[in-house]
Amino acid sequence: IDPNEPRYCYCNQVSYGEMIACDNDECEKEWFHYSCAGITETPKRRWFCTDCEAE
Repeated sequence: IDPNEPRYCYCNQVSYGEMIACDNDECEKEWFHYSCAGITETPKRRWFCTDCEAE
């Protein structure tokens, strides 16, 4: 793994597999792995990570 590759998600890992973007333009992490976000398919509505939902 390239140490300079960007890190995403709650798990702070690189991009892999299915990922979803938080719909908050100011989200610090921005992209999340489906498994970490607890989803199995793309939501039909806007999606916000738990950090942004708490704001």
